[in-house]
Amino acid sequence: MNDTDRSRSETLALRILASAAILGLIVLGRDVLVPIALAAMAAFVLAPVVRQIRRLGLGQTGASLLTLSLMALLAVGVAGVLALQLASLSNNLPRYQAHLQDKVQAVRHLSLGPLGTLSDLGLHLTPVSTTAPELLPDAQPAAAGDPVTGQSPTALLTHVLASLWGPLGTIGVVALVLVFLLLEQDALRDRLLRLAGGQDLRAATVAFDDAAQRLSRYFASQFAVNAGVGLVTWALLAAIGLPQPAVWAVLAALLRFVPYVGYPAAALAAAAMAAAAEPGWGLAGSTLLILAVVELIAANAVEPNLYGHSTGLAPFSVVVSAIFWGAVWGPVGLLMSTPLTLCLVVAGRHVPALSFLDLLLGDTPALTLAQRFYQRSITGNLVEIVADAQAYLKKHPLARYFDQVALPAFELARTDFESGLISESQQAKARAAIQELFDTIAGDPTRPHRRGRRRPPGVLDSGRIGLGLRQARLQASGGRPGPEHAPRGSVTLCLSSGSVRSELVAELLVRVLCHQGLDARHFTLDECVTPKDPEALDALGLVFLVELPEADSPQGHRVLQALGVIRQRGLARLVLLRPRTGASETPPPPGPPWHFDASADSLEAAVAWVDPKAH
Repeated sequence: MNDTDRSRSETLALRILASAAILGLIVLGRDVLVPIALAAMAAFVLAPVVRQIRRLGLGQTGASLLTLSLMALLAVGVAGVLALQLASLSNNLPRYQAHLQDKVQAVRHLSLGPLGTLSDLGLHLTPVSTTAPELLPDAQPAAAGDPVTGQSPTALLTHVLASLWGPLGTIGVVALVLVFLLLEQDALRDRLLRLAGGQDLRAATVAFDDAAQRLSRYFASQFAVNAGVGLVTWALLAAIGLPQPAVWAVLAALLRFVPYVGYPAAALAAAAMAAAAEPGWGLAGSTLLILAVVELIAANAVEPNLYGHSTGLAPFSVVVSAIFWGAVWGPVGLLMSTPLTLCLVVAGRHVPALSFLDLLLGDTPALTLAQRFYQRSITGNLVEIVADAQAYLKKHPLARYFDQVALPAFELARTDFESGLISESQQAKARAAIQELFDTIAGDPTRPHRRGRRRPPGVLDSGRIGLGLRQARLQASGGRPGPEHAPRGSVTLCLSSGSVRSELVAELLVRVLCHQGLDARHFTLDECVTPKDPEALDALGLVFLVELPEADSPQGHRVLQALGVIRQRGLARLVLLRPRTGASETPPPPGPPWHFDASADSLEAAVAWVDPKAH
């Protein structure tokens, strides 16, 4: 093992140990980290409110205290309304229980049928007796104090307080941390910037601003959507007569913060209440229908337009994060799974060592369109290639698709082919997929395309894909490149200079122009050097020379000879087409002996010369 391999192994081992240590800290430090995380989430929710209040002239302390007071009043008001609703609900429990018993009996008869009754299986409902049960002969009377449990009031109060101490303690810790987070917001931010950024405050500031903006937008948008869902749910449930609609509307709005399982749980609870409220099933069905329609509208119409790409999370990563954080921190982890994962994605975008987090969890495409084109072509996955192309062409012209996707993909393929990395089977799959794709998106618009039709064998087997595509196009059009007698200046000639790339670019340009209904033809040097009749030369209006060889090379002499033949009549304009590859700069115009009327660095720019309206 050399030093490089040893260093890589040590780095990998350190990363594994660090990941294990962090995971252990998350699991073992749950009691400490959960309140802090909840307080931080609440601080992000309240931070925009604090900023708005500070604009009125209050300081950080006054704005924070006023915000906390308003939130406390809101919470007390909502709790009071819910308490009144629940008190009203408790008064009707005996009637609701009777309705539920009738429904259980009906479901029992429908589900079991000839298998017997629930009592045969040892399952039955025992109605709650309205009279006090008789004491068994050997039972002792309850002690003085509580008539049911036999406990004294002091013992009962102690038991209740002990059961509530845990949740109340957590709420108190969260509230205390939240107060200090809001009061010390600026100071804590400066400390975190100095700790994370060191001397590079700019990079740390960008990362923290990105995280803060994404989290604030996410919380504000989700709070607004959930509040709207709660109000609409309350109005609709009240309209159909569901008892205590405010309780179920608030429950739906709150549980909607828990991804995937929260809102369905609220819907089932509301449906159970509806089933208990009346003898029939109409109210329960209406309740489920209302909640389902509201959720579908909110999830598919409101949230995509409101959220957009503000979070930057992939849908699959949201599911995985919900499973992970729910398993580690329970219901609180399920509630906070999206914000925590969002922080990991932001860290991956700004910390090079954590870039894999952005790749795994973020919504940034893992492959460019050119890489997808190349990968799908060597696997013969024509369906995804055509789907990607059609989606791209809905927003961009065909020439740009060839510039940004097809040509870079062919460059990737050429590099691997020259290195001997592409097998014969992969080449065959790629040839078939490319031919089918070009016939689908850039075929003759006057001829209906039928996917999967038989083709002459060996069209793309020569290794010169540009000439193979030209042969396939000519065979599909009857063997003629265009009308035999074309009007004067109506033909666009695309002249390939002899290389495989120039032949491909020339053929792609011809297909773009033909797709727009123009008369464009692809010729090679040998075909153009052959003497032409004056009528054919007069028909040329524009000539594109694809790529430029060295003037003193044999290929350069042939190009000069071909251009001389074209210039015999002096009617056609000459344009040099040299498409850029990657981020390369446009080369300077060539000097003598080359003479061109213009130059273009992309197929899209070349199309603009032929049809300015298409630019």
